[in-house]
Amino acid sequence: MDGLLVPDDALLGHIFPDNQPSSFSIILNNFDKCIFKAVLPNALSNGQRVCAVRLEALNGKSTRFAMVAAMQEIAATYIPGIVPETFQVGKTVDENGREFEFSVIEFIEGTTLEEVWEHMIDEDQKSVTAAIVEAQSMLQQVRLSDAKVQTILHRALDEGDDEVLKKAALGGPWTGFLDNGPALLSAIKEGRKLDLPFYTVDPIADPKGVVIRSNFEDFGSTIVSDSDMEQWPKEAVFCHNDLSPRNLILQSSTDASGNTRYKLASIIDWELAGFYPPSYQLSLQDTYLGTGNRHLLFYLLLKKGLKDIAAPPTPSQIALLRAMELIFESRQQWLFERNNVPANMRKKFSEVLRLYRDEDPYVGLNCKTEGGPVPAFSFEDFDKLENECIAECKAKRKAKAKQLAQEKLA
Repeated sequence: MDGLLVPDDALLGHIFPDNQPSSFSIILNNFDKCIFKAVLPNALSNGQRVCAVRLEALNGKSTRFAMVAAMQEIAATYIPGIVPETFQVGKTVDENGREFEFSVIEFIEGTTLEEVWEHMIDEDQKSVTAAIVEAQSMLQQVRLSDAKVQTILHRALDEGDDEVLKKAALGGPWTGFLDNGPALLSAIKEGRKLDLPFYTVDPIADPKGVVIRSNFEDFGSTIVSDSDMEQWPKEAVFCHNDLSPRNLILQSSTDASGNTRYKLASIIDWELAGFYPPSYQLSLQDTYLGTGNRHLLFYLLLKKGLKDIAAPPTPSQIALLRAMELIFESRQQWLFERNNVPANMRKKFSEVLRLYRDEDPYVGLNCKTEGGPVPAFSFEDFDKLENECIAECKAKRKAKAKQLAQEKLA
């Protein structure tokens, strides 16, 4: 499609001034972003000849490339071997003078968990999930105040941003670094906002804090006390926050019996990583199910593992889970009622896979057992569901437009 971003000679010349790619292939692109695989004629310092490059248009404002690279470096420091190495981060311009930020990282050969999960044997499904949980368990020993973390972040920050880091208690590239718990709640609200409100937040005196009330009666309300928010910075640990199947690279091998076996090779895409209470990551995993993750069994295994390594349930962690759940589900309902296709897909996906919200907020979503075993959901099933939702939303919009036209004529 015309207008999709493809690296031109100027961009390639700036990124690889002395080692121009012999070939490159687009992995993903839109009008402002491009991820591509580059094959180099000469090896890099570590012997690597294949790398992945990410480009993103600045469009008048700085993006978060340097800080995302810092998150990836922090992860690689504590879980080496399964985090791609970052070779270069910088800024450049194309032939038309358009500004971009870019990163060059190690290209990990393999396939995504998204592509092969339904072909994996039970043993490998469990062992790969266990390896992911073990990696996150090691990261949850890392704090923002750790000396190694501070060194990496100071190197990534622009001059003059040291004060931000001195005050930071939690956060990361996506939310920004935050001073306190109320700032985290504000960042969550900002990330979910829409054109019109779908919930309210009001102060309360007993307990001192706020009550978040959905505009939809089914979702009710929840209370977040000041004492809950005071605990969040103390509970903040390093989290990836997007352990979706597309971000997990597996390598395959053939065993003595001729069976294809899989193991975890790499965890990629550290854009949402940062220092947050474990319940923040637990809640985010719920939001990916049905859109970023169609594999219900993987979700259930991963959530159980993340629940097991999280700190014992505390009022502050539960308050964060409840608040994030109410805001997200209210947002989804608002979008569903306005014929938003992804929101309609998630609702239909939930119905097909018999999902319900577990009473334990650490568990998140669960599958009703009376309908049989946990159902699989293939690529074909997902495509069919998407096409059905698109057609239904179009029909509803057309019917509404016709009704409004008739009312106008009446």
